[in-house]
Amino acid sequence: MKTIKWVIGIILCSFSLCADTLYESINDLPFDPAGYFATEQSLDKIFLSQEIKTVIELGSWAGASTRFFARRVGEDGMVYAIDHWLGATNHHGETTAPIRDHIYHLFLSNIRQAGVEDWVVPMRMTTDEAAKALRKDIRADLIYVDTSRDTYRVYTDIKTWYPFLNEDGVMCGTEWREPAVRVGVQKAAAELNKTIESDRKGYFWVLR
Repeated sequence: MKTIKWVIGIILCSFSLCADTLYESINDLPFDPAGYFATEQSLDKIFLSQEIKTVIELGSWAGASTRFFARRVGEDGMVYAIDHWLGATNHHGETTAPIRDHIYHLFLSNIRQAGVEDWVVPMRMTTDEAAKALRKDIRADLIYVDTSRDTYRVYTDIKTWYPFLNEDGVMCGTEWREPAVRVGVQKAAAELNKTIESDRKGYFWVLR
């Protein structure tokens, strides 16, 4: 089963090397989350309330949230980690941070050190490109949106990826406290006829 999953991952990500080699060929770096991951508690409530085995993560960066998802779905699950790993202009200095020069290396190292590399498929492309590359029969139990703090980007990601969600799946994301994110979520929710729930601190949002 894992071999089949990785074959799919290789095709989707256009790897020139096999997936095992992708991880085995890199040097380990000290674990560094390269930012905060403030939605773990809210996400845990979702994992406790329903079975989630397939996650599509839009925005992975250093992989702190990716490791969380991979540990929750377990070795029989799958996490599609989608990111171009170039940084976003409105993401706390990502495009100018020195860490950007080796962020993809750090992501792979963080994933391997967590022991979850067999069921994490990195897709190094934009979310728009990934939506075209991913097979249309793949469905996620949870889609997590953590891309640019930009109204158009958030709105477009929700609308583009919603068809990849299982009937009882969960579409959620972070940075509800950011005005641009709120507007994008609200616009998409209205068009999808969904209501929005958020946590008290304003980090997390979910469509219901």
